Amino acid sequence: MPDHREHVATDPNGRVTPLDSHVRLAAPDRRDPPPLVRRSYNYDRGSGDSGLIFSCFQRDLATGFEAVQKRLEGEAMAKYILTTGGGYFFVPPPGDAWIDGLFAQATGNA
Repeated sequence: MPDHREHVATDPNGRVTPLDSHVRLAAPDRRDPPPLVRRSYNYDRGSGDSGLIFSCFQRDLATGFEAVQKRLEGEAMAKYILTTGGGYFFVPPPGDAWIDGLFAQATGNA
């Protein structure tokens, strides 16, 4: 039987997580604030059409989403994942004069 000890790591609570697992690669132990805030939503339409919608917010795509994607190369879960769509959507910060102007025009308050 092969020795798999080199493929696992123990967290501070004594749990064992494979080094190529999605959770370990996507969010390695860091003391810094996370580069992105993420959330996943499950969906199931009852006809075998089910999946996961992933969304995240970050200040910089290169240090947020793109950095996580690079770390996920070779993850164990990859053989079970099929990406069917996606997009980048940019959200201006609150109080941004440009976006405030757009909302004023849309509501007729310009």
